Amino acid sequence: MSECRLTENACVPTQNPTVLPPMLDTHAFTPRVMRWGFGAVMCVIVFITALSLWRVEVDKRAMNEIISHEQVMTEMLYRMQLAARDRTFALFGAVHTEDAFVRDSEIQHFFELGTAFRQAQTQLMQLDLGETEHTLMRQLRAQTEAITLQHQRVIELATSGRQADAEKMMVGHVVPAQTQMVGTLTTLLERAISRTHEHATARRQIQNRATALLIAGGLAGLLLTWGGFVLTTRKMSGLITRLTDASDRLQASNLDLQFQKLALDEHNIVSVADTHGTITAVNDKFCEVSQYSREELLGQNHRLLKSGLHENTFYADLWATIIVGKVWRGEICNRRKDGTLYWVASTILPFVSEDGLPSRYVSVRTDITTTKEAQLVLERSRDELEQLVQIRSGELAEREEVLHSITNAAQDAVMMIDAAGRVTYWNPAAEHMFGFAEAEVIGVGLHDLIVPERYLERAHAGFSRFATSGEGPAIGRTTTLRAKHRNGKEFPVDVSLSAIKLRGQWSAVGIVRDATERVQTEERLKQLATTDTLTGICNRRHFDEVLASEINRAARFTNPVSLILFDIDHFKRINDTFGHQAGDRVLTQLAVTVGNTIRTVDQFARWGGEEFVVLLPGSDLNAGRLLAEKLRMVLEKQPFSDVGQVTCSFGVAEYTPGDDMDALIKKADRCLYQAKASGRNRVETSATMPLPVVA
Repeated sequence: MSECRLTENACVPTQNPTVLPPMLDTHAFTPRVMRWGFGAVMCVIVFITALSLWRVEVDKRAMNEIISHEQVMTEMLYRMQLAARDRTFALFGAVHTEDAFVRDSEIQHFFELGTAFRQAQTQLMQLDLGETEHTLMRQLRAQTEAITLQHQRVIELATSGRQADAEKMMVGHVVPAQTQMVGTLTTLLERAISRTHEHATARRQIQNRATALLIAGGLAGLLLTWGGFVLTTRKMSGLITRLTDASDRLQASNLDLQFQKLALDEHNIVSVADTHGTITAVNDKFCEVSQYSREELLGQNHRLLKSGLHENTFYADLWATIIVGKVWRGEICNRRKDGTLYWVASTILPFVSEDGLPSRYVSVRTDITTTKEAQLVLERSRDELEQLVQIRSGELAEREEVLHSITNAAQDAVMMIDAAGRVTYWNPAAEHMFGFAEAEVIGVGLHDLIVPERYLERAHAGFSRFATSGEGPAIGRTTTLRAKHRNGKEFPVDVSLSAIKLRGQWSAVGIVRDATERVQTEERLKQLATTDTLTGICNRRHFDEVLASEINRAARFTNPVSLILFDIDHFKRINDTFGHQAGDRVLTQLAVTVGNTIRTVDQFARWGGEEFVVLLPGSDLNAGRLLAEKLRMVLEKQPFSDVGQVTCSFGVAEYTPGDDMDALIKKADRCLYQAKASGRNRVETSATMPLPVVA
């Protein structure tokens, strides 16, 4: 039986000592044998681990050598094959076309493939090759030099208009020579594949021997471990039985303590005070217990509640603890407004500012008056005790009713699920938000009801981890997720989750708020920040961010990037003649036309007024020039409502190493200025390049 002695400041419980299970006879063990046995097991494990790490490192180095040489060699040979084949197709295209513009493009492509072929050949010669590979490479170089002269002759015949002679030379000389060169490349590729297979076979044999050694060591470790396990199991079976009984009693005691903690957490009294003890904030529970209104408490010092039962040294010790930033815990007796006393278990937490000193104090209290009174009631008669218990039971029932009323009146959905994911609580706001009545969901799995199907597997996996540990990435924070209504419609929600342990199992309490309006507002703000309001295309601010990113990527990976800057010729005349509304319609129609002509990867934006800009990732100056010429012809032929024909002038520039945003834009702007000065309705580039003849 517990006894309780009432002192001036606290009721100190005294407990009978717990009877512990008898100790196991340690003389029955053989510590020396166990130490030697486990030491041997650990040595075997360490040896196997070290051997495994060594073998992994050796295999890793060997495979890296094979991969770094053979893969590069195979890749270069493959590139040379593709380049040789595509050069032939490009030369055939230049010979068989009648369009000078297409011929020019095919010849340009032919020379680009030649550059790629030579680069791959150079990288291949830098590798560590055998004597046979060197012989084949010398043969390939001779074939390449011979066929290069033939290619040049075919190009000269094609550009001079002698397509028949060019085609005859292609069939009679170029194609056979090309076939021989491809045959040499194929031989080299077969040699590379054969060497790769030989290396792989040798490494496989080494790995098989290492595997056999590891298996033997593993079996030895298993035998030693099994022997130690059998010996330990036989000696400790009696001890485990007694420890199991003690563990059951401890678990029952822990469960009782958990229920007591949950009951206390439901009735906390909270206040905030400054560094002088002046009250700056209180919760409703504080007002209810102290009988003071919030207006009467705010601005007052905590001395307002002083009971007079504690000595001055008590408060001095309290202040000495919290002013240095430490947490103080203890029991305090306070006085209500009507003069009656009540006891609280207090925890005072200092909030430390950047200077290392407390800036305010948060006090979390639990009303323990009932506990204090219960200690006195033990000395009263049984009738008085029963009467007091009835009064307190009624108060607890009222408090539970208040809590239930609060959750029912809440605008946010409040729900609770057990360790199996089944719904145990579902308030009216949840019924309204998801369309399920409380009677339909109690005892049903929550995730299958409100989680969209594409997220269902991940939700089940995450909850399984939570049910085991009570932890998860969404616990204790607000997360925006997608939820599903009863009618199947999805909508965004803000979810705040808390973990609570009941009867040894984890349950989750969630507060859910419909986030549809907030998410839509954020999307609208994002669109307004990146889109031109008149044309609906990208605005200049967002374009600057994309341009900076593409320039950084080009500088890092040496990818080509080109820029087209153009504006409408005599746009002021259009506004003066037809009005600004007609001019706005011209801008809108032009934006639609250009947007339908460029690639999806190209970035199109309104630069300002009647000026527009197109960013072409992965395109060099020639590709940018061709697209600009295509846009010029499309816009020239496009009938514009109200104003008829409209033309544009274009400036094209390509990124070169060392350029920043301003440098690239200035180059394109100078080209645009040159196009304007040269008569408008034309394309100018930052490098001299003849434009194709346009019919």
